[in-house]
Amino acid sequence: MNKHYFKHIAILLLVINFSACKKKVDTVSEKKAPIKVSVVAVQHNDIKEYLTFNGVTQYQRKENIRSNVTGYISWMKYKIGDNIRNGQTFASVRTKEQDALKEAVKIDSSLSKFVSPITIRSNATGVFTVLNITANDYVAEGDVLATVVQPKSLVIQVNVPYEYEDAVKIGSSCEIMLQNGEVLTAKVTGTLPTIDSVAQSQVFLIALPDANLPENLNVQVRTIYKEDVTAMTIPKTALQTNELLSDFWVLKIVNDSMALKQKVKPLLRNDSLVQVKSERLKVNDLVITEGGYQMQDSTIVSFKKQ
Repeated sequence: MNKHYFKHIAILLLVINFSACKKKVDTVSEKKAPIKVSVVAVQHNDIKEYLTFNGVTQYQRKENIRSNVTGYISWMKYKIGDNIRNGQTFASVRTKEQDALKEAVKIDSSLSKFVSPITIRSNATGVFTVLNITANDYVAEGDVLATVVQPKSLVIQVNVPYEYEDAVKIGSSCEIMLQNGEVLTAKVTGTLPTIDSVAQSQVFLIALPDANLPENLNVQVRTIYKEDVTAMTIPKTALQTNELLSDFWVLKIVNDSMALKQKVKPLLRNDSLVQVKSERLKVNDLVITEGGYQMQDSTIVSFKKQ
């Protein structure tokens, strides 16, 4: 009987030991591994919020060279892009009457002074952007033969909605962003005293006398709208919101391992940063920038600081 008794005791101990081991394994397996995330420290930054408008280059000073007689172009050497000075000969015109006098000159040489082509002179200094004639073309009195622009009169015309009339004024600094990536720094130099009745926008002018740009080039003009030199900022990737964009929050790291949801109020923004206001967030706190999308509050995380 003792033999059977000890046998039952041994079996019972084996069952208890197996159950304890299984429970221990189950407990270990239920413990979740921390989620890997990237974090960055909240910082103070000088943040600027910009207004961006579309603009187009225009020459303010253009002059047309017109024909002062009716006849045929006997001489003209210019091409588009050439320079000309005020008073310089642009072309020569021979009239039908002059052609008729050629035979009469053979009889009376005193008429030769009336046969010389009539000179047309430029009334402006600048560059040819339009040429409407070539040699031997027929022109009538008053016809526009060419257009001369003054490169120093180049401006950018910017249409600014009237709601921003306090933000954009004469003397305001701005940046002109060209299509090739070049950025020019300039100031608003003038405005037109009219409002577009449909768009309710006003034209502002930015003079660029030293810029070598073609006319009718589309550009973007950016000017500072608001600025805070001591803003508490986070990267845009750290800011989360709901579908209605009514609540905003960040995931703040506490105790070096737990992510807590902290409500914030976004203020100024630029291309990479957002100014935030929060009662429980301060400079040098760590917030999650990657890996925190749809993360629950109080999640255990591991991180590397960016």
